[in-house]
Amino acid sequence: MRTEDEIRERIAELESQYDDYDPPSSEFEDTAEVAVLRAIEELEWVLEEYDGAAGFTTS
Repeated sequence: MRTEDEIRERIAELESQYDDYDPPSSEFEDTAEVAVLRAIEELEWVLEEYDGAAGFTTS
């Protein structure tokens, strides 16, 4: 399981990658982007947990 610091680091990494391709044009857009990136990180975490623990596969 990932630590909170690892999750925050991954969110920052995703945000940086996203900003390189499409920088936010407003504060609202930046806030929405962070919310989406957090959701992506949570999904990645859940998929990794199920993949390792329960034999769940994403393929």
